[in-house]
Amino acid sequence: MKKLIFKSTLGHKQSEYRPMTIEVEKVVELHGKEFKNLMEHTLRDNPHVKACRDLMYISGKTAHCVLFLDADSSDGIILESEGADYARKSQFIPNARALTEYNEFTPMEKHLHGILKGMADKIAELAHAGYKSFFLEEMLGDTDIKSVLLSAVGQLLEQRGDMQSVRIHDLDITGQPEFTVEPKPTQSLKFYSSLVVEREADYETDWDSSGDLEQLSESEKLRCCTKINEAIRQSFDSKEERRGLMEYYNEHSAVNEKIYSAFPSVEDVDGTLMGALTCEVVGNLAKSELLVVHIPFMRMTMLKSQLSRKESMICWMTFSWI
Repeated sequence: MKKLIFKSTLGHKQSEYRPMTIEVEKVVELHGKEFKNLMEHTLRDNPHVKACRDLMYISGKTAHCVLFLDADSSDGIILESEGADYARKSQFIPNARALTEYNEFTPMEKHLHGILKGMADKIAELAHAGYKSFFLEEMLGDTDIKSVLLSAVGQLLEQRGDMQSVRIHDLDITGQPEFTVEPKPTQSLKFYSSLVVEREADYETDWDSSGDLEQLSESEKLRCCTKINEAIRQSFDSKEERRGLMEYYNEHSAVNEKIYSAFPSVEDVDGTLMGALTCEVVGNLAKSELLVVHIPFMRMTMLKSQLSRKESMICWMTFSWI
């Protein structure tokens, strides 16, 4: 088997283990330093624990807990606070994300996994009997794999938070689509950021340039507004037309479902040039989800407009929510 590597904790000379039933009432994903702060200071009051404390209690031999997931890894912390704002009982759970993902598998996903495993087992069995070549149709036998796939995809669509309705057409009729779906309506949200614009300092000759940058005044930044937006538009290609920067965002599925598109620009806000991120959002974003909106936007951290060397400028857009 492959070498298994993960982070965990080990008790010194542990005499016994007495597991109890754990019911996870909620899964909370923590971003940035939030998970590390909880992991290193479990006995300190924590705002995320406080927000969930009414969900956590012990009834008989069952602990009702909240699972905090690290957005940057697969690990988590299961926690029960007994009404407090800190962890009265907790346990580090390696690869906790895999547990939550498997728990969210639809019945058809599990059925499909069973079919695939059964096929692999059958092929391995026949290989030991001397067979070397195999055909997919023969391995599937009477299994209607298309119907299984349609049902699996349909159930996954129904679980998504951005779908209003999903209908599967499983009749074999020429020209009839397999799915009819209706997404939930989106609302437009715009986030603003402070903006620093710098340009290369002027030098009489190329050889005496040291790459120094000088910061533009507010009036100079405002005069560059149109050119910066033109450069941003030119940086996008055809595959980014619908979702913008969210085309590349696949780190957190819940965020990816809620934020359909994200397009950066700069705007004149009461005489100040600001970075702007216009998003189409389904439903409401939790505070922890708002914190990751800057992740796709920071792909545009450095933008160099395609101007002459004398006019060339570099823009840094650093988010500070207002």
